[in-house]
Amino acid sequence: MHMKLMKGEQKKYFKAGGEWCYIWTPPGYDPAKPAPVVIHHHGARGYIRDGESDWLDTSSKAAYLRAVMANSRAVIAGSHACGDHWGNNFAVDANAALLKHLDSVKGLDTSRLGFMGGGLGGALIWNSVLGPYAGRVKQVVVMQAVANLSAVIREQKFKDVCLKAYDLPSNTSDDKAIKKILPYDPMPRLEKLSKNTTLPRTIIYHGAKDENIPADTNAIPLATALRKAGADVTLELFEGVEHNTYAMGKPMEDRLRSFFSSL
Repeated sequence: MHMKLMKGEQKKYFKAGGEWCYIWTPPGYDPAKPAPVVIHHHGARGYIRDGESDWLDTSSKAAYLRAVMANSRAVIAGSHACGDHWGNNFAVDANAALLKHLDSVKGLDTSRLGFMGGGLGGALIWNSVLGPYAGRVKQVVVMQAVANLSAVIREQKFKDVCLKAYDLPSNTSDDKAIKKILPYDPMPRLEKLSKNTTLPRTIIYHGAKDENIPADTNAIPLATALRKAGADVTLELFEGVEHNTYAMGKPMEDRLRSFFSSL
């Protein structure tokens, strides 16, 4: 059965690809005037379940999504995508199933598609952009986001949970783990892209003092790889900020509102 959206703000939960998903429409939404869609990709320990989601139910996080909606009038969507997935193929398949569902919903303009996310959600963003969403995403915001699984493994801090997402024992050697995960590691895939590959306009927000996902091994090489492939990329490193750009409040809300206003 196709989902039917009504006028006004509404939150609907449904399953796509076996995973719980949501759609959140902004105030003033009118299905007779198809709206763009921004898909949010949660970070570690993020969740979407029947009737609840950390990004919809936490006021500080929901404020960011409202900022995305404010000028763009975009509908927000998201998938649980297998939870702490680190960009694995099951999460990519779930994201693809979400897109298939969104394409079928009257009142959504999926030709105007944006992505947003952070933490491990960043890996899913790029594996989706390079996979089932190729050529379809217009704008992307990544916040303190993972883009380099090889670095995650070598830096050790999150090696065990990353390997768990790929069904590898925690004692797997770095070299063996990197070789196994290589097909799902965004950075080497992005670095091999040819010039003028169709890529979304991208903004990267990252804490300069982030010790969890260091800018030197993630945000900076991500920007470099995207630019080399011809993408329009802005990298903003926040001095004194650690792994908590999500805690910036209004300055980040203002940036999100402005960036997605052109979607």
